[in-house]
Amino acid sequence: MAVSTPSQPRVDARLRRPRRPKRRLYYGWWVLFGMVVAMIVAEGVTFGSFGAYVLPLEEHFGWSRAQVSLGFSVTVGMVGASAPLIGRLIDAVGPRRLMLIGAPLCCVSFVLLAFMTQLWHWYAYMGLSAISLGCIAYIPAQALAVRWFDQSRAVATSLIGASVWMGQLIMLPLVQLLISRLGWEDAFIYSGILIVAAYAFAFVLVRDQPPPGGERGHANPDSAEADAAFGVSSIALSGLTVREALRTKLFWMLTFGLMTIFFVVFGWLSQAHPYYQSVDYSDSTAALIVSITAGGAVIWLLAAGSQLERVRRPELIASVGSLFVAGSMITLYVIGGSEGGTALHVVLYVLGFATVPPLEALMISRAFGLANFATILGTGFMFETIAIFFSPIVAGSIFDSTGSYDDALLLYAACALASAVIFLIASRVHQPFARRSL
Repeated sequence: MAVSTPSQPRVDARLRRPRRPKRRLYYGWWVLFGMVVAMIVAEGVTFGSFGAYVLPLEEHFGWSRAQVSLGFSVTVGMVGASAPLIGRLIDAVGPRRLMLIGAPLCCVSFVLLAFMTQLWHWYAYMGLSAISLGCIAYIPAQALAVRWFDQSRAVATSLIGASVWMGQLIMLPLVQLLISRLGWEDAFIYSGILIVAAYAFAFVLVRDQPPPGGERGHANPDSAEADAAFGVSSIALSGLTVREALRTKLFWMLTFGLMTIFFVVFGWLSQAHPYYQSVDYSDSTAALIVSITAGGAVIWLLAAGSQLERVRRPELIASVGSLFVAGSMITLYVIGGSEGGTALHVVLYVLGFATVPPLEALMISRAFGLANFATILGTGFMFETIAIFFSPIVAGSIFDSTGSYDDALLLYAACALASAVIFLIASRVHQPFARRSL
């Protein structure tokens, strides 16, 4: 008689396999998210919304276009003058601590602007807002992007660049609404409150340094590459000193190329809104065109950012972008402010201006490394500020003397063409950090 044996329960093979723990989202994306939100607000209510205050201040105080534009120049000038020191502080103590100083100080400066009564108040308080903005905005954000990301660095820097234009897209209509409903004084006060709230949110998320191995180690935790993560991290944080960078030909070529294109981009940032008003667009339509331009820039940056990492020499892309900016200015000069001319200008300008500024961090990090990235970036920006400082003054003065922006458009086109040539030559110069690493 056959002896029956109890049948063994069948175990699903899938249950016998050890489960791999779910990989968490790399924390660098949370850091980036916090800074993007903060940048949208900070850049949006400052540089992005400056044009909305031009006419209200002219009408209330009787100031000229050049006098009001000088306030924008003071802001940029103070940011540039303080940039090397801010860059050194970022490299020394980290961006997070600077937020605790910069955000409240920026709020105070906006409250003071709401109560100004004299022209010198306008310049003094704008200068104070500039110093505080330098502590919390572009340079700290780019420093965090290049620290936390190596494999997705171009995407990260593009998102930081996109946040500048997202700020204009989102905050300019809001500031315009506040000015029309409550007046320019209350618009300044509410803008300061928004900055503090945005950076309180960012402070919770931001960390100054990535964990050992950074993005590469997080993506490959079990590989031999991850085992060498400490070595990868130390290489990533190496680089030239500021003095060594200043001695290179490439540093000065990048600086002069950025000076000439920033003369156009930042000048137009302050003059685009009043320009559209000068060619008979209504106040709301002018704000809409500026917002559409910013929205197009955001879309273009998000689409192109993932591809920039593949480009060996981003200077070539910067050269092409400068050509598009030149074409956009020539279009307005030739065709004027008609609907067709404006539409073509916006397309060309988006393809150009949305491409070049975000490349700055990528070009500097590849050329000089990361050890002193913020200081080198800040030092370059100090020189670039010379051009940015005079651009709104020149354009405003041209309008005051001629009643038109035509001569300013020609000047902007010439500067953009010069920038394209400089970047093209720079693309043929060796990269100092790459040569040292060989």
